Amino acid sequence: MIARTLTALAAVLSLGLLGACEPSGGDGAPAAAAGSVTIGSNPAGTHVYAVAAGFAKVVQERTGMRATMRPYAGSSVYLPMLQRGEIAFGLNTGIDSYLAYRGLPPYSEPMDRLRAVGVAFPLPIMYMVRADSGLTRIEDLRGKRVVIAFRSNAALEQLHTAILATGGLTPEDVTPVVVAGLPDAMRMLTEGRADAVPTGLDTALAIQVHSSIPGGIRYLTMGEDEAKLPAGMTGAVPVTATPGAASVGLEGPTRVAGVLDFLNSSTNVPEDVVYRVIKAIHENWDQRRREYVQLANQPADAIAPADVNHPYHDGAIRYYREVGLWTDAHEQNQARLLSE
Repeated sequence: MIARTLTALAAVLSLGLLGACEPSGGDGAPAAAAGSVTIGSNPAGTHVYAVAAGFAKVVQERTGMRATMRPYAGSSVYLPMLQRGEIAFGLNTGIDSYLAYRGLPPYSEPMDRLRAVGVAFPLPIMYMVRADSGLTRIEDLRGKRVVIAFRSNAALEQLHTAILATGGLTPEDVTPVVVAGLPDAMRMLTEGRADAVPTGLDTALAIQVHSSIPGGIRYLTMGEDEAKLPAGMTGAVPVTATPGAASVGLEGPTRVAGVLDFLNSSTNVPEDVVYRVIKAIHENWDQRRREYVQLANQPADAIAPADVNHPYHDGAIRYYREVGLWTDAHEQNQARLLSE
């Protein structure tokens, strides 16, 4: 089901911003204080930021709990906070979730308290370059200055390396660039200090860069050996992004990487809190799809795929059983994940 959801990514996503927000930073508060929850997100200008704000808005309106969205530098910052119970929820890619739960690099030990609540949205990712650079495919990046690692979201390095592999490249075939986070990478591209930056399509940051660079930006097409993508990064598959009315950087249907973004929680958060949160989000999904184009191609019942790579929270399971979305396949996969 995950593969089917990702393959359905045909239109490029753009950005809408609504909802409550708090400044970044941790205060050591419990994950779900009485009547209050916090949803961790990536920085302003990203799809995650927009969707997290929308989720906070609907949770506050429909549950009576005070829900705030708190942006951080990147997913690698607040995933450990979920594990420790310092925030109740966070939006993370399936890739980051898989690596964190398993304790695979860049994470030093398993985050065994991490739990899935549901799929938030499918995210298309590809390398972005200046439109006047003459670069069109991943193969063209040989010898170029390429951002590979974000210190604030270290798990993405493996995905970016897998994207390069589709063009027969390794980090040794380019001049690798490491940055603190996506805003820094975008700044380097704008200033001519980097040749290629990996990013979600049509984020607010990408649109801003497109308007700042004479001639705009272009998204590259994946390399010819697309099988290297899922082989190099569990949870990533090749998909086709099609330009929409508000798209930038796409000159036609373009092959890119697709990943799922999850709403996650942890076993630190009570079952009833998670149940109320996912119930509010799922029951109001159609309205969210109208307000947030990131969700436009994601049907409500695609929120709970059976073949996830980290286990579901008991509160989410309780809700999915009530609405008929929990199947024998879900049960078998949940039991496998918890026994490994």
